[in-house]
Amino acid sequence: MNYSNTLQTDLIKIIKKSQNIIITSHTNPDGDAIGSMLAVHHYCNLLGINSQCIIVDNVPKNLQFLNGAEKIEVYNKQRHKQLFSKSDLIVLVDLNDIARVRDMEVPIKESKAYKIVIDHHINPKDFADYYFVNNNIAATGELIWQLFMSDPDFKLNRNIAEALYAAIVTDTGNFHYPRTTAKTHNIISQLIEAGADPTELYEKIYNQSSFNVIKLLGIALSNLKLLYNGRVCLMPLSSVDFRNTHTSFRDTEFFVERTLSIEGVSVGILITEVLEKGQFKVSLRSKEDYNVASIAQFIGGGGHINAAGATFQSSDLNSAIETIIRLIGKLFE
Repeated sequence: MNYSNTLQTDLIKIIKKSQNIIITSHTNPDGDAIGSMLAVHHYCNLLGINSQCIIVDNVPKNLQFLNGAEKIEVYNKQRHKQLFSKSDLIVLVDLNDIARVRDMEVPIKESKAYKIVIDHHINPKDFADYYFVNNNIAATGELIWQLFMSDPDFKLNRNIAEALYAAIVTDTGNFHYPRTTAKTHNIISQLIEAGADPTELYEKIYNQSSFNVIKLLGIALSNLKLLYNGRVCLMPLSSVDFRNTHTSFRDTEFFVERTLSIEGVSVGILITEVLEKGQFKVSLRSKEDYNVASIAQFIGGGGHINAAGATFQSSDLNSAIETIIRLIGKLFE
């Protein structure tokens, strides 16, 4: 595994000599995934290099306003077969496990294109040619910024500034997660100077929920349960909850953060029914040194010490909850 945190100039050279680039990220993409992808795409535009963003899920509604988001394509085996065959570089952002691209795993592995991973998660899997990884920073967007800054010809524009702002603001929990640093805020100040409007971006990212989503949030809050002497808060949502509100598990972005606002709670859990082959999605958040990533990894997911998630199989919601509660108990042994 070629693993480096310092040779950004090498990556810039690789990008500049490429002609057809595919940019991708993980399933159920969040703000860091979409923002990082679009930033790389806009950078390629500055260089006059062909690039295409492809993912296996749709862009979340609250990120569709970003310039270029409308050009992100959902992977289709037949439509994208030729694109993969002619690409000479694949850039994978905000993921460290090839399994997290689902249906794209095989074409990526079989592609002869050079593969670069740019990411900030722990324990990267060995599947790419080059790794630009730092798990001590708050967002992949920060790594993208570092990469661009190593290019002496780079000129920051509004499209890149807004994309990176969206990446960083969402993965820092609006700048309050532990790895948010002075350097993070320094980057943000430069993005603002380049045209990223904090008020406008906050409004579009966080304050555009539909009436149905707010109703779903009300149900989620009414479903809250305290466990392990009040140290754990569980927020379950069933298929019935989604049907009654005409929503889906994809509408639960930012719900899990509410669990940690309760006094005495150190670990928050959101479990949602995906309605695909008995799948359940779990989002985990924690305070202090409670390592929820270890729980997510045990069931095939990943993330950070204080923020992680996974999608796993279970017979029903109650069984899924029992599995997670049992695993969470290991954090308090």
